[in-house]
Amino acid sequence: MNGALVAGLLMTASAVPAGDIFPEAGDFRFQKIHRAAGEAEWPFSAKGGMLGCTKVLGNRAVYFIPDETDMNRAFNLDMNVFAMSIVNLGMNDILAPYDTVEQLVHRIAPFVTMGQRLCDQDPGTFVTGPEL
Repeated sequence: MNGALVAGLLMTASAVPAGDIFPEAGDFRFQKIHRAAGEAEWPFSAKGGMLGCTKVLGNRAVYFIPDETDMNRAFNLDMNVFAMSIVNLGMNDILAPYDTVEQLVHRIAPFVTMGQRLCDQDPGTFVTGPEL
């Protein structure tokens, strides 16, 4: 590993709690979500699931975990569609079909915002209703 990169990580590690760099299971916050009757802009192929948020490298990271799945990892939601597509490489059945990138961003934006608000809650929080 590049020495400057290691030095940067070590300096960051002393200023940022370890859970903000490499999150552990207890660092996540979750909220149960589901598609409302007649909701046309629901971005996911699953009818419901959980939004999760944790801090990764000091930034809020939002995830969606569908109810009806046997997948072994969460789907990252991000307003940066390019970054989202790289992180979720190979996970092509989570999002509902969309016509344009603009339509996708319009659909996921409220869930990214709601997920980021989850990070304002204490680690380990599980929100069951529409409080956020």
